[in-house]
Amino acid sequence: MREMRRRAVVWLIASALWISVVPALNAAGNGTQGQIWLDCDPGDQAHGGGWQAGGIVCFGGEYAPDALLSFDLIVENRDNVDQTNLQVALAIHSESPPTTGDDLVFVRLTAPDGTVTTIYLADFGSSEYNPFDEAYGGRHHVYVGTDAIWKNYNYPAVLAEDETVRIAVEVQLGPDPSDLFEIHFDAFDMDTGAKSPNGHDVTLTSGGGGPTPGNEPPTACISGGDAVTVHESDLVVFDGTCSSDPDGVIVSYEWDLDLAMDSDGDGDPANDVDATGPIVSFTWYDDYESEVRLTVTDDDGDMDAAIQTVTVLNVDPDGTFDGAFVEFNLTLRMAGEKWHNVNMDVHVNYNRTTGASDGIMATLEVERWPGSPSRNPAAGNATIPIRVDVTSTDVLTAVITYDPFADDGDAIRGDQPINGQIWGDNPIWLIFDFPDGSRCKIHHNFNVRQSLDRDRDLPAIFAEPWIVDLTCGAGAGVPIEFVAGAVEVGTDDVTITWDFGDGAVTSTTYLYDPALGPDPAFPPGSPYEPYFGGTLPPLNLVDTVFHTYTAAGTYTVTLTVNDDDGGAEVITFEITVSSLGPCK
Repeated sequence: MREMRRRAVVWLIASALWISVVPALNAAGNGTQGQIWLDCDPGDQAHGGGWQAGGIVCFGGEYAPDALLSFDLIVENRDNVDQTNLQVALAIHSESPPTTGDDLVFVRLTAPDGTVTTIYLADFGSSEYNPFDEAYGGRHHVYVGTDAIWKNYNYPAVLAEDETVRIAVEVQLGPDPSDLFEIHFDAFDMDTGAKSPNGHDVTLTSGGGGPTPGNEPPTACISGGDAVTVHESDLVVFDGTCSSDPDGVIVSYEWDLDLAMDSDGDGDPANDVDATGPIVSFTWYDDYESEVRLTVTDDDGDMDAAIQTVTVLNVDPDGTFDGAFVEFNLTLRMAGEKWHNVNMDVHVNYNRTTGASDGIMATLEVERWPGSPSRNPAAGNATIPIRVDVTSTDVLTAVITYDPFADDGDAIRGDQPINGQIWGDNPIWLIFDFPDGSRCKIHHNFNVRQSLDRDRDLPAIFAEPWIVDLTCGAGAGVPIEFVAGAVEVGTDDVTITWDFGDGAVTSTTYLYDPALGPDPAFPPGSPYEPYFGGTLPPLNLVDTVFHTYTAAGTYTVTLTVNDDDGGAEVITFEITVSSLGPCK
């Protein structure tokens, strides 16, 4: 034989579906990688470095002249659909010299239904054609040399959802097999796109990759067991301090934080080192499923690996209703007797019985001058901007008083005499001007005699002050501004929907990254988007919409905040819309 013969073994390499953590990283493929797992029997846990660390050694027998090696190839369908066109891709590989008849005569596969398929050396191609790569655009690259040649085995039945089958494999070696000769097994389905990831494919090789003779290997361990469940945006801590070495010390801890992600961009997601040290941490920002591998090395150079499955769950968006507002400008228009004054104070929660309130938010004084009411001067700004939350318990009230007297309390003119017409009066209009150009007017009439008679202690004959609750803003035909907030802790797209209770519905979708477009559906989601330079969550959103009710009534408004992974928060509240009444 050309080289030393050793026990024939089958290795499993760890991996899953991968998206990049940094912009230079490459995706593992376009199919549903990670849904078909391969294993073999008999087998044992491997100890060794490189791609072997953490794999499964499957014993097929010794490499020897004309030896017949045998083992079971185990195929597990982890997809949620049947695999209707399952292919097992076999690659034979030797470096120098290339694979010859001295290495291999045939590979015989017997399906559970008894169907026997024999693949001879001559059936393999003569190029680097890789159906696993070519059919799916992936970068599987278990073998990169000039002698990686492939042949497909067509499984003769449907592999049902969650079904596991055993395919009996016999490998007839040639008269002088090379110690470098290997056979690799991958699986994929040409109808569904499902395929096996690195780490759940099988390689038959002459090497065992066992511990250094006389040395006991280390044992890798990740606290928390084989699987943990976390939520998007959690800082996940991985603790490897439970690892041990029975006859030495562990000198190296290397972490691959996602066996499906090719983080170093070399085309092989199974050889990455994303972090080092006994305790590391990482954050995923979308619901996801990942396998994390810890590889430990002891002071004799022997290695072991542990794998922990991480399931990242979605977090519902946090929605808030922040108010329904009516905005308008408030002005006073005054006609009638000259030199009389009107004073307006806008109170918060005014008590009509006691005259007390929670404060005055604005004040306006207008004096009647000769000519058009448009010439009347005002003390300060002649227009008061008002913003009312019509769903709030606070009530704004305009308290308007009339001053026809000659005294020095007039802020505008001062000491103006009564016009002389004791029965004269002043018509007043309280005017609401809304952003859409609509206008609402409320009319009142102040009488000079009534104001004079106040001093006679006969309050029944005058009507002062004029008190107006500013509820005219929450009226039919008046545009209302609805405001909502949302907090998204991950990278989900968020849709905010308003159902106004009168048949009108409006929605707005906010993309986490408009440049990249809609968030990919799970799986795989987009847990690594922030690492491409996007905004780091949480995202704080403010949604503003306008709606006008056409009729008075009490309406139930439903605010729904959805993310693209099915998370939702629903908020309902009532809004009472009145007719405009005296507004004309």
